[in-house]
Amino acid sequence: MIFNEQGFLDIDSMIAAEPSFQNIMADGIVTEEELHQQSDVVIGLMREVEQRFNEEDQAFIKRLFAETNVLTTIYQYYELQHLK
Repeated sequence: MIFNEQGFLDIDSMIAAEPSFQNIMADGIVTEEELHQQSDVVIGLMREVEQRFNEEDQAFIKRLFAETNVLTTIYQYYELQHLK
């Protein structure tokens, strides 16, 4: 599901369910190699988007990807602000 019972984006559950995340986090350490491998996964998926979807769909997916990453980034900043 994209949303939880309260209607909020359930990104944490989506991330936790991904085998790539589970494998990377199994030992509790993220290595440079794992960063590169995950980057390659994302690049591969983005290239697949270019091949599978028309330009209008690609623009929508690009915006969704960008806005999701904006949300993730500002959430991290928000959390860091409260550590002070």
